Amino acid sequence: MGVMTLSVVLSVMNGFDEDLKSKIVGLNAHIVITGYQSDFVSRHDEVVNLVKGIPRVKSVGPYVEGQSLARSKSRSLGIMVWGVDPDRPQAVADLDAYLNHGVKSDALRGPGSEGQARAERIFLGHELARRLGVGRGDDLILFLPILQQTPMGLMPQSMRFQVVGIFQTGMYDYDATFSYVSLKNAQRMYQMPDGVTGVAVKVDDVNQAPMVAKRIREVLQGRYQVQDWLQMNRNLFIALQTEKMVMGIILSLIVLVAALNIINPLTMMVIEKTKEIGILKAMGARNSSVKDIFVFQGMFIGTMGTLLGMALGFVLCQIIEQIPIPMPGGGSVYYIDRLPVKVDVFVSYVVIPVCSMLLCWVSTLYPARQAAKMEPVDAIRYD
Repeated sequence: MGVMTLSVVLSVMNGFDEDLKSKIVGLNAHIVITGYQSDFVSRHDEVVNLVKGIPRVKSVGPYVEGQSLARSKSRSLGIMVWGVDPDRPQAVADLDAYLNHGVKSDALRGPGSEGQARAERIFLGHELARRLGVGRGDDLILFLPILQQTPMGLMPQSMRFQVVGIFQTGMYDYDATFSYVSLKNAQRMYQMPDGVTGVAVKVDDVNQAPMVAKRIREVLQGRYQVQDWLQMNRNLFIALQTEKMVMGIILSLIVLVAALNIINPLTMMVIEKTKEIGILKAMGARNSSVKDIFVFQGMFIGTMGTLLGMALGFVLCQIIEQIPIPMPGGGSVYYIDRLPVKVDVFVSYVVIPVCSMLLCWVSTLYPARQAAKMEPVDAIRYD
């Protein structure tokens, strides 16, 4: 039971880690290049050209990031606005993987539908669209943090958009706050005619992002700030790793207690088999031979328990993956509908069994030693 519990819990923790990582790297750039000052990158085309020639870089694109107040017919909400190039949005976010109803990222290109010629295009997160009460084809007004002079005095500047796509990542924080518009519209909104907030980079292997980021720093000669996805989410992943390590240590105590419980039956067996031990030793059995008998018996118990625990753990992991999680309140605050499970073969089928068997072997030493040092005369004196 100890081996099974440890294997299942660590597999679920690994699943959470991988699932969260895949969503974060799917919706965000692997590497972000920004300026050290607020007037960053009016020369972003030069940066793009330098970076796209670096090995392992898959796509590069500029982006604009800002905040706005979105107003629909029913309510107003603060949102995050991302401006991406419709021709190369993959560098910023893999929108095509998350957009519903077959909408593609190039739908951001051009004005709204006929009759909505003055409305620009926008993608909204699923939860954000639900809270605003809008769907595909509906209008949305974005109020910008820029004041303009009107006959009524200073008023915030605004732009009208048409919702042409809704994306659903499964990450509540993203789906409830993020929106995407074309890069040109974002530049116009935030009065950055030639500038951008930063340059986003996607690589062909997310695990190589730190190495590629180091190479980009060398190419750009330290003129810009370069951060990979691990640096941007360092606290989150350190917390997950720490939680997994602590959980593993705590659950290892279950295996330790189970292994130490082997001492009890073996000690009782030594007491019950005192006469047999005495006869064996009187017939010439060596201390090591008697000790091996009890070590073997303890290891047999430990081996069978470990193998059974491994098998039950594997079966339970397969079952857990198929069971839907009940979602209170419609599941709006959860980003999963099933527990993610990722079995680490090395940990589950090498580290845990080896440690379990080692603990079992240690547990057999005391009773086996007690049996081995028993004197034949004392063992059969009263028989």
